[in-house]
Amino acid sequence: MALYKDEKRSTWYCKVNYLNEVGKLISHTKRGFKLKRDAINYESSFRCEQYEKQEIPVPENPVVIVEPVKELLFQDLFVKYIENKRHEAEDYNVNKYIQVANRFFPSIMKKSMSKIKPSDYLECRNFIESQKAAVRYRNKAIFLLKSVSRFGFDYYELRDHARLLKVIPLKSTEFKEREVWTPDQFKLFIEHVDHVVYKSYFTFLYYSGVRRSEARAVEKKDIVDGCVSINKSMHQYKNEFKSLKTNASRRRIQLNQHVLDMIAPLLERDGPLLFGDYEDLSSTSIQRYFSNGIKKCNQVLEGIGEKPIPKIRLHDMRHSHATFLINKGANIVAVSKRLGHSDINMTLKVYTHLLKENENQILELLE
Repeated sequence: MALYKDEKRSTWYCKVNYLNEVGKLISHTKRGFKLKRDAINYESSFRCEQYEKQEIPVPENPVVIVEPVKELLFQDLFVKYIENKRHEAEDYNVNKYIQVANRFFPSIMKKSMSKIKPSDYLECRNFIESQKAAVRYRNKAIFLLKSVSRFGFDYYELRDHARLLKVIPLKSTEFKEREVWTPDQFKLFIEHVDHVVYKSYFTFLYYSGVRRSEARAVEKKDIVDGCVSINKSMHQYKNEFKSLKTNASRRRIQLNQHVLDMIAPLLERDGPLLFGDYEDLSSTSIQRYFSNGIKKCNQVLEGIGEKPIPKIRLHDMRHSHATFLINKGANIVAVSKRLGHSDINMTLKVYTHLLKENENQILELLE
């Protein structure tokens, strides 16, 4: 295959040597192809035309005809993207990508990548925005569309036509303040969790700020001198360890005395795991005890005419921990390290609104 890259013009060209009708060797050059596959297709078509003109026998060592490159559809590229993702993401998250694509990308799935235009991606993006779903979920679809397009650019020499797509802005009427629990609200909740292991697990989450998968992976040997070493995570749906989210996630956290007293009986039990002994706690069981605890707590509160506690997500226990620390004046850098954030900017992005609430304290110091 005589294909060459014209670095100066950033184009491709091909050279074809062939025998004409009278058996004379001819050299033919064609320039100006923007894509490599276009040059391949031209070379193949040109050779076929020349052979059709020949009436002489085929030489003993015929030139091999290059078959035209098969058209790559968007759905083919998406399959390749998913296959690559399975090496770095959990099956649960990868399956979410597939669900998002099936819902939001039907208009471009059957389109050829060589024929997809920027306007096709724009129409798909506008279709996503028109759907009834949370802004965060629709933006996840737009990010996925951009990621697939970028994947094609990086590995298959395709144009990244989706790079200019904008996410959907969050309207002021759609913004919802993240709900968290105060320590008093957590105490009301934990009284209605009637299983000692899950009661200890939720207490550990609230007062340490670790991710739920990190807590599930904690072993008894990781508790030393009142500190827990976070050095691994637990697969969401498999009873096996996995690496941490980032290098910064590897950390040592000091535990308060209330948590140490709560987990003390668990440390005396058999089995390597702090929560679950020989088998880690299942995600479904954790969610069931968490939801039931909130439900029972609010039934009691409503029965005595008290305000119910917010129905937060399990992950919001981590936000509750950080919110409590920042509101009490904890150093933002220390909070960031405790949470295992790879960059303090990530902490600032999530909790800036709490820092703004402390501006009055700053003014008092200045005065």
